Amino acid sequence: MNNNVSIIDEKKYPIAWRFNSEDCSLSFNEKRKIIFLNEIESEKLWNITFPFDHLMKMDSSFCYVIEKTELDFYCHKESSLFFYDKLVDVSFVFFFWGKRSSAIVPVDIFVKSWGDFFYPSDETSIALIPNRKKIIFSYEETFFYADILE
Repeated sequence: MNNNVSIIDEKKYPIAWRFNSEDCSLSFNEKRKIIFLNEIESEKLWNITFPFDHLMKMDSSFCYVIEKTELDFYCHKESSLFFYDKLVDVSFVFFFWGKRSSAIVPVDIFVKSWGDFFYPSDETSIALIPNRKKIIFSYEETFFYADILE
């Protein structure tokens, strides 16, 4: 089966272009396991968790960075160990591409294909780890694992 089947409605979920693109590494069945939230649902979830509108406006009092590391988007498998280590015993993450775009992603799919979620050019991508008060976010190839303090 072709891994690159377009199955996600880009009108309903604008971020879906990443997963409908030819270079997406996820299979048809893996894509079907991702639950995309619409703009209103995403914004509600964002507002419950984050006291800022954009990652670049995050106050330093919001979180404490536990670990900072450089990941290589071209050594995908090796870099996925960072996510694997942080997400032990976690079944899913809430992934945000900003305030109005998010998805509920099974951890095995996220770890395998983290580069389909984070892009080096992203400015506000955040993986929220449920029930742990922890987040993973990035700036270019630098990734941060942090405790939420507020």
